[in-house]
Amino acid sequence: MRSVELRMLRILNIGLDRDILHAGEAQDRQKIYAQALPASISHIVKASPDTSPARIEVSKDIVVFPCPVRHWSLFVPAAIRRGSEILRSHRFDIIQVQEPFISGLAGAWLSRRFNIPLVVGIFSDEIDNPVWVRAHIANRAANIVGKRVLRAAAAVRCDSQIVAKKVASTGQKNVQYVPFLITHADRFLEPHAAAQGIRTQLLQGSAGPLLLTVARLEPEKNIDLSLRSFAETLKRFPEAVFSIVGDGSCRGDLEALALQLAKGRVRFLGRVANADVAAFYQAADLTLLSSTRESAARILFESLLAGTPILTTDTAGVHEVVQDGETGRVIALGDEAGFTNALVELCAAPERLALMGAEGRARTAKIVTLDGVIEGLRLVYKMALAA
Repeated sequence: MRSVELRMLRILNIGLDRDILHAGEAQDRQKIYAQALPASISHIVKASPDTSPARIEVSKDIVVFPCPVRHWSLFVPAAIRRGSEILRSHRFDIIQVQEPFISGLAGAWLSRRFNIPLVVGIFSDEIDNPVWVRAHIANRAANIVGKRVLRAAAAVRCDSQIVAKKVASTGQKNVQYVPFLITHADRFLEPHAAAQGIRTQLLQGSAGPLLLTVARLEPEKNIDLSLRSFAETLKRFPEAVFSIVGDGSCRGDLEALALQLAKGRVRFLGRVANADVAAFYQAADLTLLSSTRESAARILFESLLAGTPILTTDTAGVHEVVQDGETGRVIALGDEAGFTNALVELCAAPERLALMGAEGRARTAKIVTLDGVIEGLRLVYKMALAA
């Protein structure tokens, strides 16, 4: 691989994260990247059909091009059309995609058509994951697509060391671990003025403990496992409360299950602004994550930064963040009894929870650094340009 010196990079990013269409953490993260790399970054983003396609000038170095479509399958041709228009009028050094499936297909086509190196991001453990592949026939097709997109990549960025090693073991070249950047980490580290009030409001006079999940309410988050374990825990701790921050396609089914198993003890809070979520972590005694697949889930970093320990299933990347028995508990996938037993044990030991939370905050604060993220990104882009 030839040596490459980075200058002001011009990056065309293609993704599905609609948060970047609005002011907030997603835009703030891109501003940090642009300044620190340094880079000029243009984003083609899947948007709802009623969204204006007009470009959004976030800053002098960040531009967003909404791509309104009625269905995800229409995003690939729409992104190719929009990307082709942009690439014909502006020069770019790198095309970057958020995942190897939908945006990956568009990025691979544009990379080949315009002869620009492709960087693929992997922020989940899906490629060749047997649980995910077996879950739906469409996943089998997506797995094939994802592997073909990876073969077209000049470099691959993973937010989990375990996933990075897994991808590299297939013969994929230029695979680099780059941790996810937690913007405004100070919000989680510093005591939040609203935390105590939120705790009082959620407990509604109960003694607790107060349990928390922050997640998209989608099948892979497996929140019904947490609900069943919580229902068993109520037999020992009838004043416990389980609060769920987030929204998604499973919310109705989960609300019905909560009503059946733990009537009056589960609070569905919907989406909470990124600027406010730290207060909910700090209000809680323990955070639950029962996903069937993750890489290095953001909830792990955020909860520990806030000083709240975690009970989690053993998905890829978990051990990079959570030290079992020291900053939380890690339970094998599929071991529902083990998850329930660990929850009961932790609820019975508030002093242990406090010690775990303090240890987790101290350790995680050393991991989530801007310098480490930027160093990793620069290496990814150097590898892509030299490939």
